[in-house]
Amino acid sequence: MNDYHLHCYLCKHGEGEIQEYVAAAIAKGLQEIGFAEHMPVPGLRDPDGRMTIDEFPIYLRDVAEAQRRFPNIKIRLGIEAEYMPSRLDFIHSFLDQYPFDFVIGSVHFLDDWDFTNPAHAHKFPDYGVDATFRTYYRLLTDAAASGLYDIIGHFDIPKKFGHVPDGDLAEEIEVALLAVKRANLALDVNTSGLRKPVKEIHPSPAILRRAFALGIPIVIGSDAHSPKEVAYQFEETYALVKEIGYERTCTFAGRKRQFVRID
Repeated sequence: MNDYHLHCYLCKHGEGEIQEYVAAAIAKGLQEIGFAEHMPVPGLRDPDGRMTIDEFPIYLRDVAEAQRRFPNIKIRLGIEAEYMPSRLDFIHSFLDQYPFDFVIGSVHFLDDWDFTNPAHAHKFPDYGVDATFRTYYRLLTDAAASGLYDIIGHFDIPKKFGHVPDGDLAEEIEVALLAVKRANLALDVNTSGLRKPVKEIHPSPAILRRAFALGIPIVIGSDAHSPKEVAYQFEETYALVKEIGYERTCTFAGRKRQFVRID
């Protein structure tokens, strides 16, 4: 098994050093892991959501040191990069500068509102639950078409706190999935929702079944923000994706995708 979505203390809402995550992965029998720390975005008001640009070299150093110290497990350098239309020039330039193995594209912000942050969840009624979901899927569709990413992160993240739209969003979801398919991206099957109020993986099993029907590949990640969350509920999640029909998951090196069979 591989865990392709790990954070650490540098994101400001996680805990633990990178080498602690590696040790946890080895203890759980993982063959490959990918760190995907939140990309620094200068000028973004997100003090408890990501490392600063000055801290980014620490991330590079710590991943490289872990790769040297633990040669018996594959450790990939990734980044979780925002899709923010107002900052696309910076995002593009930043991603081009560094030798990432993979880039996860995620939407956390609608304008300057981080709708995934528990401290800001009280704003859902102001924006509107249905409006949040619809705007999110529109941005996710644009993210998939941008050419910036290898993986689309936690596809239906607005449900994180248990919000359910009143309207039928089947069309918006289908359009976003088709954009992922056209761009030949992978989907992040993310177990963090099982730790949150929604108590469901991202994307939902229903969306994942549609992704399989469309031939969209997957990676599986815990979105761990603590070493104890590495490979969180992976046995159940791997069983689910196999039941849906997936026989392989993706790995990445130098932003080139390969496939590994699910045992």
